[in-house]
Amino acid sequence: MNANKIASKANRRLEHIKKMSRWLKVVFLLYFAVVGLALIFGRVQTPIRLGDQSYGSLAEVPAWLTVCTALQSALFLLAAIAFYRLLGLYEKGVIFSAENVAQIRRLGKLAIFSGVVSGLIKVGLTFPTLPLEILFSPWFIVGCLTLIIARIMDEGRKMQEEQELTV
Repeated sequence: MNANKIASKANRRLEHIKKMSRWLKVVFLLYFAVVGLALIFGRVQTPIRLGDQSYGSLAEVPAWLTVCTALQSALFLLAAIAFYRLLGLYEKGVIFSAENVAQIRRLGKLAIFSGVVSGLIKVGLTFPTLPLEILFSPWFIVGCLTLIIARIMDEGRKMQEEQELTV
């Protein structure tokens, strides 16, 4: 096959990745603008349901549960920032780099930590069931899989760098 044909296919694929990344960034920002406005202008409705518990007002919610909910919101915001940065790298045409792997690894760690916090919210501080609740949390499982994918991508990136150095 002609090297020019291969290069033109690769360029088309890269341009497609860049275009999709730009589109996803716009959709992502619109989503956060709508959700942010809904949270700012929305009212807290009673009863408040957190996990399996129901509370009549914000004053009835235990302090540890408020902290866990705030922590989960912060983790969600950090994950959104990491995902937006990853899309920014893809938009620039940076597909396999150490920075991409770092963002994917960060997303995996945030998902695992979110799984731990959601387990705390779901079952409270009851320790006999807490470890099982965390291990079977979808966020914990997705986070572990994301860390595995980041590790594989990092190894592939290292192999690609070694191959480029080989004469």
